[in-house]
Amino acid sequence: MKSNLLSLEMMNGQERLHEALEMRGFLVKKEGPFLMLASGSSKRDLRSLKMLLNKLHIPIFWNGDRFQLLTNKFPVMMMKKITEHRGEEFPVSMEGYHFRWRAFVNRKNGLKVDALDLDPHIACFVKAVNEAGIPCLAGCDGHLKHAPNLQFSGVYSGAWFQIIQEQYLSEFELNYTWNVEFKGGSGSRLVASKARNERWDRHKIYEDTLKMAYKLKEHADEIKKRKASSFKRNAGMKEEAEGLRTDGRFEELVDWMERLSN
Repeated sequence: MKSNLLSLEMMNGQERLHEALEMRGFLVKKEGPFLMLASGSSKRDLRSLKMLLNKLHIPIFWNGDRFQLLTNKFPVMMMKKITEHRGEEFPVSMEGYHFRWRAFVNRKNGLKVDALDLDPHIACFVKAVNEAGIPCLAGCDGHLKHAPNLQFSGVYSGAWFQIIQEQYLSEFELNYTWNVEFKGGSGSRLVASKARNERWDRHKIYEDTLKMAYKLKEHADEIKKRKASSFKRNAGMKEEAEGLRTDGRFEELVDWMERLSN
């Protein structure tokens, strides 16, 4: 997890606030002595951020859209209040064109999902997947009752994530096994699995999602450039992709896309 690289004891208050907000799914960047939301944030994120900071009575100085913590100290307990702030259920819908090759190729960036709509233990991961240019509609941390999962936008986004997962995330020893499945209303999803007699553990889920999220953030620009240079709207590529998708040959689709991107 990112906080292992710079221990909490070494962080000042501003750095702790930055860390907590990022863990909760806000895309935050440094701007001189200030913090501000980065591109990729939704229109509601700034309003939600102000609401959250005000609700928790955190002393903040605002300079336009930039903000600064008005104290050098920021307790771990306050960080926890931010990172564990509950999400809100929201409707997820897709149009038919989202499943098509053209929509996948044309979209250069991910989706701007509202941070506080997402479950707290998976929000950072959803935002990071979108930051890497892989459209992700939503995520659920499972609420300790069922498997945590991410919903991708269409089959091609799930196939592309499977490739990225193997090439960028396979180094991690994770608590759970995370696999892409090609089914459900969105076409594809990433789902965690555990041993039959094992119980879901919120801390282990969080640890897994943060590890993967920070790695994707680190390589986000590189991943977006690879996608843009590998997949095109030409007729031959479209025919091959759509044929594999409509026939349900999803593993062949992943192999074909991987060859194109190498």
